[in-house]
Amino acid sequence: MMKKIIYFFIFIVSILHAQQNCEQYFEARKEQMQEQIREYDEARQSLEAYRASFEALQKEKMQALVQKEADINASLEQIKTLKEQNERILKATKENLQAINDKTMGRITEIYAKMKDVAVAGILSEMEPDEASKILLSLDPRKISSIMAKMEPKKASDLTLLLKNLDQNASLQ
Repeated sequence: MMKKIIYFFIFIVSILHAQQNCEQYFEARKEQMQEQIREYDEARQSLEAYRASFEALQKEKMQALVQKEADINASLEQIKTLKEQNERILKATKENLQAINDKTMGRITEIYAKMKDVAVAGILSEMEPDEASKILLSLDPRKISSIMAKMEPKKASDLTLLLKNLDQNASLQ
């Protein structure tokens, strides 16, 4: 019986010891799990902070792009306005130049119309053919024929061909 009591006592001690070991194991496992939970929590917080930082950076970059696009659009609008102004100025300048040329040509025509045909023939014979033909075209046809009759035949022939080409080009436009 004593032997049974000793076995029983050993059995109880071993159960208590096993229970104590189990409690230590579970306590150690519990601490280990809590440590893992803390690590996961820290990782989640880091991830959330990174995500918030990334989203803020993306928002900042998007705002910068929107601002640059607005700046570019404003620059394009300025360029368009300047181009339109330049075109108006160019058109006005061309009109002024044409008016000056017309007035000058009108005065030249008037001067040559009043000159004697021999003098005009001599002057036009010395000019570049293009310029001479422009002046001739501005004169009365009777005056032209009288002037050309007083020129050297070669010069008159060259001017006639030029006048013909100028007249054809003018009719095509």
